[in-house]
Amino acid sequence: MVSPDPHHRLIVLVDIEGFSLRPESTQTALNDAVHEVTTSALDQRAGVSSSGYEVADRGDGLLVLLQPTISSTLLLREMVRGLDDSLIEYNRKHISEYRMRLRVGLHSGGVVQKGQRWTGSAINDLTRLVDAAPVKDVLKAAKRARLALVLTEAMYGDAVRGRFPGIDPAAYLPFDFVTKHQEERRGWVMVPGYAAPPGLARGREAKSGGARRRDARRRPEMRGDGEEDGAGGGGEGAPSPSGPGGDNVLPGFSAPAVAGNDGGEAGSRPVNVAGGDYVAGMKVGGDYVQGNKPVTVHTTGPVRL
Repeated sequence: MVSPDPHHRLIVLVDIEGFSLRPESTQTALNDAVHEVTTSALDQRAGVSSSGYEVADRGDGLLVLLQPTISSTLLLREMVRGLDDSLIEYNRKHISEYRMRLRVGLHSGGVVQKGQRWTGSAINDLTRLVDAAPVKDVLKAAKRARLALVLTEAMYGDAVRGRFPGIDPAAYLPFDFVTKHQEERRGWVMVPGYAAPPGLARGREAKSGGARRRDARRRPEMRGDGEEDGAGGGGEGAPSPSGPGGDNVLPGFSAPAVAGNDGGEAGSRPVNVAGGDYVAGMKVGGDYVQGNKPVTVHTTGPVRL
């Protein structure tokens, strides 16, 4: 059988958090609601007419295929804000059992249409990204958020890195994960209302399902959970580390990479974190990582920060 030719589309994937944990009657209501808030965001906020997109129901969410003439930056700026506003209004009207939060993915690529069904590797790639454990962790940690937005690396490069109006690159951070087929992938995630996505594991950590693959040398982790502890932004263009110590300065710290440990005893020692430098392998900037910080040393003898 000859496969139909693929069509290039902008792809939006919407997934309801914790859908399978709800009673069946609640699932039915949520399925109706996710259609309503998504089409409202597209029609009323982004100004995309119904003729400009097609919707495929996925039970716990939606797959939306948009014409390639529609601007991806428009979707990032207006559709995402429209979704967030619609969720605020919807959740305000309903009790907790019927409230919903979403994981929303955005990608572009070739897709094949067979009747009412759409297939293609671009859809598969976005599905894996939206289902990735780091994205679920981010939304779980963002207690006051209504949604988490995740982009493929290609979409981030096309729509975010260019610093178009209304799109803040500093609000996005990268994450790496491993698919069930042991393929290493990278995505970019942001949470509306947060300066940077909370709950994102720092360092070169990849996840496949619930399992984690860690480096033998674990990097320091920085945690910012928004409202409780403050949040910092990450993005391109942060300055390189500088300060005393020259080549011995650990990126992100104005202290030598190797330091004495006050007579060999375990304890705390102060270091200075420079906002905008590399911390735990990522460029970050913001109050929650900037300034003098105590670092607890759980060993004796020479210490490598």
